[in-house]
Amino acid sequence: MKPLSKFVTALNTLTITLGLSHSTFALDPATLYQRSNAAVAAIAAPDGKSFGYGSGFITSPKGLILTSYHVVGNNSQVWVKLADNSVYRGVVISRNPQSDLALIQIQPKKQLPSLTVQTVPPRIGQKVYAIGNPKGFERSLSDGIVSRIDQRGLIQYTAPTTSGNSGGPLLDEDGRVIGVVRSTFPGTALNFAVPIAAMNTLSRQQGTAAQQLQQSQNYVVAGLLQMRQGNYQNALALFNAGIRRYPNHVILYSNRGVAKRYLRDYQGAIADFTRSIQLQPNSPAYFNRASLHKALKQPQRALSDYTEAIRVNQNWGDRTLGDALYNRGQVQAQLGDTKAAISDFKQAAKFFNQIRNTERYRDAIDQITLITSQ
Repeated sequence: MKPLSKFVTALNTLTITLGLSHSTFALDPATLYQRSNAAVAAIAAPDGKSFGYGSGFITSPKGLILTSYHVVGNNSQVWVKLADNSVYRGVVISRNPQSDLALIQIQPKKQLPSLTVQTVPPRIGQKVYAIGNPKGFERSLSDGIVSRIDQRGLIQYTAPTTSGNSGGPLLDEDGRVIGVVRSTFPGTALNFAVPIAAMNTLSRQQGTAAQQLQQSQNYVVAGLLQMRQGNYQNALALFNAGIRRYPNHVILYSNRGVAKRYLRDYQGAIADFTRSIQLQPNSPAYFNRASLHKALKQPQRALSDYTEAIRVNQNWGDRTLGDALYNRGQVQAQLGDTKAAISDFKQAAKFFNQIRNTERYRDAIDQITLITSQ
């Protein structure tokens, strides 16, 4: 991966050569939004037992996402939700508290839409647009003007934004990024963005982190391939090797727990799921541990873990949310709480209907029919 500084320098050279400046390709707001919003992401970072939410935007079709440092904090991994509702675990590969910027890497299965940057500094009075996730309203558009630029290049603007916009793009009239939303003062027009040129402060930190990310992912992918082929001992050996090298890797622990479950080392599996949760409170291991408790006929423990899995996935809507609701409904029914069970199955049915999973939708409806007919 080429350093971002070289990328910006190349763009700047091209801009000067072609004589481009502000509003060369000014877009109407509807067109600008249509072209830009698919590259805006929602970010959730663990914050104790809850989450901190913010925005980010894709800078590379291969899955690089720029956001604010204060959105990711000191977390090594965060959740990333894209415009197509796909959810990824992102690794923070570079961060700079001084510039309040961070770079996240995800591993997409396809090329992603991305935003381009505007290397010509903004001017006071020019039109700007912000796209982000204020109060959970994903990819909302607002507009305003640049009202001030201080000596450091910090951009003050009037487009209405709030805390959920942090890390999102501030765009010029051409749909190019001029800044990263940093801070807002609700009820006022005092909103600020870090100039996009500050992303150069991240370039020196990427090499080692990106290399470690790739190496740790190799263990994950190789182990998963072995499990898909039914070679659970081989998968276990790979996950063991990965954990020896990366002893705080959440996903390696979670997947090793799955391998141990298939090998009927149930206590070892629970220990690995628990370790994954200790390392990352929003770990997907809640769902895995709940399913194992359910299989071991420990309904109260399963109920508690399914509830946590639902909390973790509530705002993200990946497949695990529907399964967690459905499985918790089964546990509720087993415990005799038919009202709670029906509620869970209804939510599961609604979820599966939204993602057009007809088979699972019918399963949930059948469970409701079964309970109400008794």
